[in-house]
Amino acid sequence: MISYFKKWAVSLVILCYCQQIFSQNSILINFGTDNCLAGTPPSFSLIKDPLGNSPSVITTCDLALQLPDIFSVFVAYNPKNNQIYIADNSSGLETKIWAMDMGLPRSITCPGTIPVAPNYSYPYISNNFEFDNNGDLWSFSNYDPASGMCNMDKFDVTTGNIINTRTLQFPVGNYPTAITSGDLTILPNGRMFATLGSSPSQLYEIFNYSSTSQNATAAFLDTIPLDCYGIAYLNGVLEIAGTDFGGNCYFFKYDIASKKLAGPFGFQGGQLPIDNTSITASTGVTKQLVKSVRVTANTADITYEIFVKNLGNVALNNINVTEDLGAVFGAANISNVSASFLPGANSANLQLNNSFDGKTNTLLLAPNQTLPNQTSINDDYYFKIRLSLRVNNLVPVRVYWNSAIASGNIGGTGSTALISVKDSSNNGPQEVVDPNNNGYAGDAGENVPTPFILAILPVKFISVQASPIADGSVLVQWTVATPVDDARIFEIEFSRDGIAWEKAGEVLVKDKLIGSYQFTHEDIYGTPLFYRIKETDIDGEYIYSNIVSVRGEGPIGIPKVYPVPAIDLFTVIIPQEYFGGQVMLYNGLGQILEKRTIVTGKFVMTTANLPAGTYLLNLQKGSKNFKTRILVRKK
Repeated sequence: MISYFKKWAVSLVILCYCQQIFSQNSILINFGTDNCLAGTPPSFSLIKDPLGNSPSVITTCDLALQLPDIFSVFVAYNPKNNQIYIADNSSGLETKIWAMDMGLPRSITCPGTIPVAPNYSYPYISNNFEFDNNGDLWSFSNYDPASGMCNMDKFDVTTGNIINTRTLQFPVGNYPTAITSGDLTILPNGRMFATLGSSPSQLYEIFNYSSTSQNATAAFLDTIPLDCYGIAYLNGVLEIAGTDFGGNCYFFKYDIASKKLAGPFGFQGGQLPIDNTSITASTGVTKQLVKSVRVTANTADITYEIFVKNLGNVALNNINVTEDLGAVFGAANISNVSASFLPGANSANLQLNNSFDGKTNTLLLAPNQTLPNQTSINDDYYFKIRLSLRVNNLVPVRVYWNSAIASGNIGGTGSTALISVKDSSNNGPQEVVDPNNNGYAGDAGENVPTPFILAILPVKFISVQASPIADGSVLVQWTVATPVDDARIFEIEFSRDGIAWEKAGEVLVKDKLIGSYQFTHEDIYGTPLFYRIKETDIDGEYIYSNIVSVRGEGPIGIPKVYPVPAIDLFTVIIPQEYFGGQVMLYNGLGQILEKRTIVTGKFVMTTANLPAGTYLLNLQKGSKNFKTRILVRKK
């Protein structure tokens, strides 16, 4: 992304394509009964708009012939084949599984006949189960409540054979009472959450569950005030549901981005929830200005790149992108409009709309096309379009804001669709399509229009790179075209979500012939991190570089503690490999003064109430054990 701004021009915006943020939707799948009574025959229901003001049951599928009752039964949706699976292990001797085609994504209805006999039967006993996008099925087994450890199993749904098992460690002080009571859910982006145990039920996020080299860990998130047995992902929110089996059926909402729990609320449709899963229809789009060539004093050739991604776990029908260039620049002012897919960024083989002109015809794609959801290692769930045009009669002091709108639906076509989704583009490269990584592109601050201003640019950025180096630092490097006659200073900015930016440092321009620069951002923790460079010239005009990201397993190196000695407080920079473990502070007598679960890369503790002296800090997770002395002094 390259954004062009002048401080004095922002307030003079005359023509603005206003930002729009569209809500998205999921279908909640509830296994239990069709009313809040435990004695009612087993069934599962598909519920539309579950968190809206008027949730409605799309269909209810009766399972009275297949299941003896509602207990020890699980439901899961498989994004790879768009089918719903029911697992019954109530006998304690075997798991029986029914696989059902509901007609997705074109239609949503119960199968005409559900066979009484299961599709699969084998001796492996699953404790909760859920599919990831690859069609791999995950479950817990062999829980030891004394150590807070169990197995995290990936198994073959057709045979019951275990493909991979890792040890899962729950955090000390927050072991679940059991793994047989609860549920797990996997977001379309791969994050796993689970509610487990009773009296109390507790909420966790599971890390490294798919690793073949590291054990899995659970980070404690919250205690649920009532016993809950089901959990489902609904566009950025977790629904955690339960019942007291006495006529009270409820659910709680947990906002992934804000980490806030709300509820209880009456469960949708008055049904009884035992286990849950969901079908998530979601799309995300970004737009960045990649090139601008000034042709005359009031004319420019402009090039944008538009990135569209299926963020959900179901294919999207009628995928399209609305691009109203005439509303931004004036229909009479645009010409030479062209659109093309970027090489290698259209594995879905979508077709462009040959009649697109950005004025009277604003749809970039031909109608009636489908964008698959992400499965396995395929790359057909996204596409990228390069859009070019010439604009006349530009006003140099005006900022022109522009958004692309991606849309699609499931459960039908056109106006008959059960669910329609839209997203307004976020400004920047594809990395900022979902900056907070909650699987939903419509959060506040994630739908920023892309600006353009006609100006004489202070510098031209050629490249920007950011990479992790030792001791929890990031090396940021950039090159610019020379000479940089009017350039005064480069400011390095960073962000954890691609929305809120902070200044990391600055580099002064001392020689107009120098084109390569670098800056080390020290003691920065956790990933992903986003970086951009702001250049300001001697007249106050400024320009931003494109945004780059740093992703991976977190800072390299051992934990770092500062300042030494500590007077008011001390900070610990913690590599991600310790996440889910414990940080403990001991006094000279070996007594624990502070104990917390590590869920972030930074631990700060005040020393105001500590006597001067030496203390022991211990970070521990599995076999990893870091200890260091903390010297506390008083002013």
